Amino acid sequence: MSGRGKKYQFYGPAYFKATWKKFLEICERDNQSGSELIRIWVEGYVVRKDPGNPQRPITAYAPGHEDEHARLQQEIFSKLLGVAEDRGGYLHWLRILDEVKPFLSGQARVDAAEKLGRRLTKAGVRIVR
Repeated sequence: MSGRGKKYQFYGPAYFKATWKKFLEICERDNQSGSELIRIWVEGYVVRKDPGNPQRPITAYAPGHEDEHARLQQEIFSKLLGVAEDRGGYLHWLRILDEVKPFLSGQARVDAAEKLGRRLTKAGVRIVR
């Protein structure tokens, strides 16, 4: 099996051509791969949207309940994933730590940030320390 990936195509309206050209120019200027940026966005989109429309239990909104903790983790994860997408797939470690700060302290905060960092890495985000 070859190390090369499959080539994909997409279509856009005629007016999009100028935007696409500008995107490629910016990628070249910033020494970024346009393909990599698109893959990061697609992977993040799938992580945020899959499995569809799961229904949260009402306990996810009950203060102190374990379901509330899971809901908050998912909301923080989605927010950080969006931030990373806006920054070319990179996210600073301290940003993750800051997001969990209002909810946890001490080692629990560091542990939660590490867990979020692993999830974000699996989603294609590069964590900068």
